Amino acid sequence: MSNDITPDEQNTNPNETPCPLCNEMVRVGLVRCWNCGSFMREDIAEAYRKMQENPAPMIFSPLPEDSDESAEEESRGSTATMTAYADRDDDDFELDQSVSVTEYEASDDDFQLAGGVEVSQEDQSTIPLAREESAEEAKQHAEEDQAASKQHAEEDQAASKEEDAAAAEDKKKDVSAEPAEDHSVATGGDVLLNVAMEEEKEEKRRRKGGRRRRRGSKIEGGIVVYCPNGHRIRVREEYRGAAGKCPACNVMYLVPTEAPQQAEAESAGAATDENQAAEGTETFDPGTYSHWFQNIKLHAVDPTKLKLKPNSLEKAFTTVDVAISPEKMLLLGLVKAGLLGGGSKDKQDKARIEIAQHLREEKEDAEIPAASVQTISAEQIQKLRVVFPTMYDHESVFAGVPVFGKGRIAIALPKQEEIKENQYLTFSLTEYRKFAEALQELHGVSDLGQDSGIPMTDEVRQVTCHYSEEKFDVLENENLEFYEADPEIELTLVGRQCQGCQLTVSEDSRKKERIGGKTGKGIAKAKCPKCNEKFGNISLWQIKQADEVADEAPQEEAAAE
Repeated sequence: MSNDITPDEQNTNPNETPCPLCNEMVRVGLVRCWNCGSFMREDIAEAYRKMQENPAPMIFSPLPEDSDESAEEESRGSTATMTAYADRDDDDFELDQSVSVTEYEASDDDFQLAGGVEVSQEDQSTIPLAREESAEEAKQHAEEDQAASKQHAEEDQAASKEEDAAAAEDKKKDVSAEPAEDHSVATGGDVLLNVAMEEEKEEKRRRKGGRRRRRGSKIEGGIVVYCPNGHRIRVREEYRGAAGKCPACNVMYLVPTEAPQQAEAESAGAATDENQAAEGTETFDPGTYSHWFQNIKLHAVDPTKLKLKPNSLEKAFTTVDVAISPEKMLLLGLVKAGLLGGGSKDKQDKARIEIAQHLREEKEDAEIPAASVQTISAEQIQKLRVVFPTMYDHESVFAGVPVFGKGRIAIALPKQEEIKENQYLTFSLTEYRKFAEALQELHGVSDLGQDSGIPMTDEVRQVTCHYSEEKFDVLENENLEFYEADPEIELTLVGRQCQGCQLTVSEDSRKKERIGGKTGKGIAKAKCPKCNEKFGNISLWQIKQADEVADEAPQEEAAAE
């Protein structure tokens, strides 16, 4: 009987969707693929991985007072091939030497892909990459196995000697003992109960001191990898680059295609080459775009959903590269953002080189090999303005609230027709100084953020120590938040100032006079030597110079030795 459904209609069933791993058609709504078992949605897979990484703690009931805790703990031990077993004496069996307790042997059924099949980067993003065991780890595990085997052999030998001695003693007592009472009295109810209890205790003693399970012999050949949950798995060399399932937890893993030492060396060499290219070598030459800023934060803000809370937009951003020429400014999204962010550093460096070559050859902007491109003309560059910080809070769109993070500087971009949200570029102090300098050099913009209170140069003042009368320069505390938020600037504490009488004490003098204790933690409640009031917690800072950092490194190494 025909159901009037053609084969083409069956193949294009809207109730089915292809599996992202094996491309098999799966009914809509299923959590896992019926063919390969992979998750159909990445968010569910990520939640499952997190659940596997942080399992719920096991809860054990309290043991009876007369139970043997060590014997109970031993009975709860688990191996790779046994999940439950009857309560039997260890003397009844010995563990097969071919079974490994902590190391699993992957069979052909554990792999989803045949050996030699190359896995693309898209597939690797959904399959956790297993880590291959290094030579040092293999040597350490071999030494541990040898020591454990030796220890077990000594324990078994000692236990055997104890059992033989106990048996000989019991036999001697049986021969020499003479009945001191009648048979009917000796076999009374209380006497039999006591004998049963003694036998039960002896059974527990034998179980505790008897033979212990030995670890199986190490499987020879192949390579050792670790699944995402930390289980050691030994696989054959032919499965390098293939995906498999862990025999212990069924989590997908990918066998490395090469040894970790070689991969790290090649990765380090490639990173060095890319860094040299990005720093201005002959390979990285963007032509007329003489100023290039990497990984600048771009925030797209919907005014109707804006929350005026500190740091509310701190993590709501995408990173772009900003390239500036005398004719225009480009905002370049290097690679397409994925589930884990904007791509790896290697992909970004490779994209920079390709984009730079495109710009050097002066090709069309529409053909730039980037995930996203925004063009800001020279006329629009003249209209750029700083929206945070501002001189007066009521003039700010954000009412003086540091929504982008404390110490961040925000610039509003011109409105784009295809983008509904308002866009802002945010900078650290060092990034902003370089950006403003580039705009002034190429486009003559000299008043960007002039009235916003941003320190374009390091503003310092000279103070004198009350004890040593030494004079030293310190940063103005009004601008300190910009320096603290800048990852490229490192500050060093050089002094303290009394909040009442403005008395200044250098950090060296404070340590000698023990004001606030040895480390200065109690400085806020310490008494000022001049006004006898609480000293307060006003710190004085300087920018740590490069030579100071270089001098500290040998001192730290000497202290470590």
